[in-house]
Amino acid sequence: MKNLKFAEALNSEVENIVENTKVSAAFVQELKEAFLMFPVRTDMRFKQSSKGELIISVTVVYATGMTQHFEGAGDADLISAIHFGMAKMINGLHDYKAEEHEVEIAQEGENLVMELFKQYMNSTMRGYIEADWYNNSGERYRCVRFTSTFNGNVKFCMKATDEVNSLICEACKPEWMKKSEAEAKQQVPEQNEVA
Repeated sequence: MKNLKFAEALNSEVENIVENTKVSAAFVQELKEAFLMFPVRTDMRFKQSSKGELIISVTVVYATGMTQHFEGAGDADLISAIHFGMAKMINGLHDYKAEEHEVEIAQEGENLVMELFKQYMNSTMRGYIEADWYNNSGERYRCVRFTSTFNGNVKFCMKATDEVNSLICEACKPEWMKKSEAEAKQQVPEQNEVA
């Protein structure tokens, strides 16, 4: 094991630079092999690394009860391929060429997980609000599970900010309420004509 030189590390500035921007072929190969064993349940989650990379976490459970967890940097195409894998259609993963894909990296101030959460909230995928949880500091997190297939879930546990609460509140409104609000926004008040 290489020795760490703490004195040098303390004096150098930390930069947000990612050396290898390609999706890991090993990560994709592990996912291919896992989906070839046809898991009975698959859960996918997302996080953002300290370097700004989109990290995809996939947990699979097999009929034997064995569980495997995979984690690696990826992009939107890999997320789509995993969705197809959840639906037992593994051609998407077989056709995915890691060396041709760049890891999704956040621009300054961008939260990739929040952007994905918004996309899922606005999608037609069925979502379920799960019980909130609190971390050791007492911060509240809102949890939403999206079901892409009968055995595949995409899970988000987001800090309960005003934006997250608003997205969840809007998604929970009944259709008739959304339509009436949209109609109200479209109506333009009539202007008085002066003769």
